[in-house]
Amino acid sequence: MSSVAARQVLRLRARDFECGVELARVERVLHLPSLRQVPGGANYLAGLMIHRGRSVAVVDLALWLGLERSEPYALDTPVVLCGDGARQTGLLVDEVAGVQSVAEEDVQMRASFGGDTPFAATLNAGSGMALLLDIERILAIDFAAAARA
Repeated sequence: MSSVAARQVLRLRARDFECGVELARVERVLHLPSLRQVPGGANYLAGLMIHRGRSVAVVDLALWLGLERSEPYALDTPVVLCGDGARQTGLLVDEVAGVQSVAEEDVQMRASFGGDTPFAATLNAGSGMALLLDIERILAIDFAAAARA
């Protein structure tokens, strides 16, 4: 694997589902902060947190992906703060498995994803296959519209 053609991916687990997010979009990994509930919010909106004086929506990744959550969050539940410089969203996940280098040839099926899917591609690397999250789609969630739906 050539380091020139590799990208860094943070591997995550939401319930038993393996996925990843490009490390360039990860700003920080936090333990579960105090969250403010949003009455009438979408079921996947875990709440709002304050990070460095800024309100940030926290999405329960498992619920957003349509998976079930039966137990309450623990105090050490990880929240992956993702952003693009202008927007931020926290992803509440079950586990952060670590950073992995993925060669470009191992990022596959880009044309099969997009549109309404939350994924950008598959990651076929040494630790098994995972789906690469479309972080742009997550950052673009309109939480007010989702609450009305």
